[in-house]
Amino acid sequence: MKRQKRDRLERAHQRGYQAGIAGKSKEICPYQTINQRSHWLGGWREAMEDRAVIA
Repeated sequence: MKRQKRDRLERAHQRGYQAGIAGKSKEICPYQTINQRSHWLGGWREAMEDRAVIA
């Protein structure tokens, strides 16, 4: 069970990162649960930082 939860959260983080790299708004986060939403936003923020370093 714990592995499943971790995988879901990792997937949410990866999807948030991909959205951030693509320049999408954080408002498009598809997750409603707090845990998944926070992981998605964490990935999105990480991508925004990476974009700032590249630019």
